[in-house]
Amino acid sequence: MKEKKTEIKKKLKSIFSPKKLVLWLSILILIFTVPAFNKSAMSQTQAIVTMLCVDKIDDKIKVAATVLTPSQDKKANFQVYSGEGETLGYAVDSVSLAIGKEMGFAQCKIMALGENICSEGVMQVLDYMTRTKKVGRNAVLVSFTGGVVDFTQAVANLNLEKSLRLDRIVSFDKRYVLTQDSNIETFYIGYYSPISLGLMSKVKLGTSEEFNAIEVASSDSGSAGGASTDMSSTGDGGENKKFIMNDGTVSLFKNGKHYIDMTLDEVKKANIFVNDAQKGTVVVEGVTDHIYNNAKVVVNILKKDISIKPSFKDGIPIYKTDVDLTVFIDEVIEENPSERLLRRNQDFLTNALIAKIKEKMEGDMREIIKYCQDNEVDLLGVYKHFYALENKDFEEYLNRVGEKNYLDGIDYQISIKVKSEN
Repeated sequence: MKEKKTEIKKKLKSIFSPKKLVLWLSILILIFTVPAFNKSAMSQTQAIVTMLCVDKIDDKIKVAATVLTPSQDKKANFQVYSGEGETLGYAVDSVSLAIGKEMGFAQCKIMALGENICSEGVMQVLDYMTRTKKVGRNAVLVSFTGGVVDFTQAVANLNLEKSLRLDRIVSFDKRYVLTQDSNIETFYIGYYSPISLGLMSKVKLGTSEEFNAIEVASSDSGSAGGASTDMSSTGDGGENKKFIMNDGTVSLFKNGKHYIDMTLDEVKKANIFVNDAQKGTVVVEGVTDHIYNNAKVVVNILKKDISIKPSFKDGIPIYKTDVDLTVFIDEVIEENPSERLLRRNQDFLTNALIAKIKEKMEGDMREIIKYCQDNEVDLLGVYKHFYALENKDFEEYLNRVGEKNYLDGIDYQISIKVKSEN
């Protein structure tokens, strides 16, 4: 028995000797690395898609993709490929066939949807993209005007400018009162909420004549830029020059279909009720007191705190909004400016100016409330706030007035406080 154990130990020592261990490790490394050497690089099998545009043209789905091709000089090279099909899946496959590679969507930051598909309904498109994991739910959603290929080409050219990107143009900064952004995730949440409401920034594509844009050429560098801050010029130049413009228009969707467009002014008023939108300006006129003489004053909003307090009284729902503003005086415009405006040791946020700011802000808020009632769109989240109370009062109110008209019978109360940054 002892001899057998001794023999086994000798064999194990022989098998796992230092020299043989190195040999075994070398064999294992070869087994796992040789297939990797034979495998094609991902860039050879997948096309890097940075934006996907979809629309419906003549009963067919039209798809165009912006594809990033790395080059030896490390400069981005954007190309546009398009295809069409009876279904979205066939259209995407036709683009892959045109590229000669499978499309990789890991870097796809924008999903742009044309007017026709927006009118018919976008949920099937979004469902396909997320179900097949082709586009992530954090991709920015944009509705656009113009041809699918033209728009995609314009964005591809735009991406060549280091300082300009479409996702930044449409999203800007959520702190500002005049902005709205939407991605697939937030659109899904809005769609499956009781009000079934969604938002998308609307980007327009057109010629210089349509947008009254002027192209300004520099001396010897050959570079050019648009004359307007809200436009970005793209294209080949001359008559084929295309301009992308974000003028603040936001498309509203009900039940997944395009319903109505909001202007920049309407978006700004609606965002007064939103805590994310922290910054903006308020312009008031006719301010007169010991400092101002029928002045127009531009007030910069430095900070905004919103508190929504839903309640019921005698069966009537009360939607109380408390607004707390911290402001700074940006501009004072008077016909005959006086030296009193130059004195820095006085408080320019006078009672007369505060009263004008409150009047203007409450007027804007009342206007957007009326807009919501007239168009039957719950932009202010009224349903959500009352539903969160978890009581029967709101259900009884809905049964009494009907879900379609519930915005009309609510008592909207507004309280505004204004203070200076000091």
